[in-house]
Amino acid sequence: MKHHIMSALQSLSKKLPLGGSLWGLVAALALVSCETDRDSNPTLLQPEGFTLNTPPTANIAADLSASDNLVLTTSQPDYGFTASVQYYTQVSLTDNWTEVEGEDATPNYMELEGFTTSARVDVAPDALNMAILLMGNWEEESAMPIDQTIYMRLRAAVTGTQSVFSNSVAIKVMPYFVTLTQADPELWYMIGGCIGDGSWGSEIGVAVYPMSPIEGAEYDMSTGKGPLTFTGWFTPDQGFKIVRVPGAWEDQWGQAGDFFTGRMKDADGEGSDFKAPSAGYYTINLDTKTNTISLAEAEAPAEYAALSLSGSFNEWSDTPMTPVDTWADAHNHIWRIDLDFADAQEVKVKLADSWDINWGATGFPYGWGALNGANIPVPAGKWKMIFNDITGYYYFYE
Repeated sequence: MKHHIMSALQSLSKKLPLGGSLWGLVAALALVSCETDRDSNPTLLQPEGFTLNTPPTANIAADLSASDNLVLTTSQPDYGFTASVQYYTQVSLTDNWTEVEGEDATPNYMELEGFTTSARVDVAPDALNMAILLMGNWEEESAMPIDQTIYMRLRAAVTGTQSVFSNSVAIKVMPYFVTLTQADPELWYMIGGCIGDGSWGSEIGVAVYPMSPIEGAEYDMSTGKGPLTFTGWFTPDQGFKIVRVPGAWEDQWGQAGDFFTGRMKDADGEGSDFKAPSAGYYTINLDTKTNTISLAEAEAPAEYAALSLSGSFNEWSDTPMTPVDTWADAHNHIWRIDLDFADAQEVKVKLADSWDINWGATGFPYGWGALNGANIPVPAGKWKMIFNDITGYYYFYE
């Protein structure tokens, strides 16, 4: 910067009028240079709110069963400069934006899945309808109003600031009734040099396998998001990651700093491979609803040299299951078996050549096998069964 100022001084001094002040010019140039520095290094402000515009069709009840996306427009909160903002859509039936405690409590408002970085927010009618049904808690169609006034607002988030909320706007819609069913838990998959065959491939039961949902835990009704867990043997030599879709890397968790912290891939990039500080058992707890992760040392679980699947298909004899973790130094706790059933069958997982330890349950296509539990019902079809001998969690992939 000094070089540029001196060059400008040498050029301009030749053009100064008689009596002109060279030091005045120096001061002016210094002021300009400092202003330029401030422009390139702006201060991040914490705004108090921002404006959500009322849609022009707000008073015309939109039929959510046949409508296009509902469009909301806004102006960016005043962060002191044009920032990269993530906008999240929230909806309420009462214009009450306070949290409600308790697992069975009906929420005052809900935040829809996903976000946009545009000041134009497209709200999917099916997602909006699901939120309305969950908050309305109508048990049958006759109890649901034909027209419903809802209230919508936006939450803006920028790294380094607290979330800020827009005003709310009232919008009329015509929701449609569907019977609410609990979505299956959303699965995330372990992958890496210490997972499966260690190839970082995409085949389930060979190079990747799912984390276990937690029996009895609460999962989002419509998305299945909630807590997942995995306990396994890790070493400092082989890394791993957690992905949403085997073979894809758009959604993933990696290491941030030391092994006991993690980060989800975002606009700023991704974390490195997780690597344990020393060889041993560790437990990973991932909550896909809150996007939080924790890692902790764990006690060594029982290890089994061989497991079998027994059932009506083999007259309750033993069909060997294949250990999935075959990478060097693996301590296997994940098992697989491929099945081709012409008719419905009942099965259980057991120790090879012994019924002293066996697992069963009544759920399909997934469940948590309990010791000496019930027979697992399996319909006709071709299946790949994955079983975790620590949690008892099993899943049948078609």
